[in-house]
Amino acid sequence: MRLVPRNDQDKIEVGEKIRLTREARGMSQDDLADIVGTSRKAVSRYEIGINEMGITTFFQYADALNERPEKLFPARLCERAEQTKAEKLKAIAERLSEDDLDMLLMMADHLEKRKN
Repeated sequence: MRLVPRNDQDKIEVGEKIRLTREARGMSQDDLADIVGTSRKAVSRYEIGINEMGITTFFQYADALNERPEKLFPARLCERAEQTKAEKLKAIAERLSEDDLDMLLMMADHLEKRKN
């Protein structure tokens, strides 16, 4: 998964998620700043989307908030490689019995025909 900020609105949304997570954890901006090793003003500027957050800083904040990084990013910005689903399906198929594999192929054929 890649995190892809696209514009200023994205910075605002990431900052909002950080703020909401911080508040849900009962942390002040000072608390978060102390953990990350920055100032309260820097935390504030990230939270309102004024400062652009680099990837290293983003992961420091996620770690400080004890949150998975993808939870702090708007879902629409989390792009998944197309191969990921295909690779997962292939791994599952390799573990199936011949009968189950035949069933999976029938289902895939059905879905493909329905799409066309």
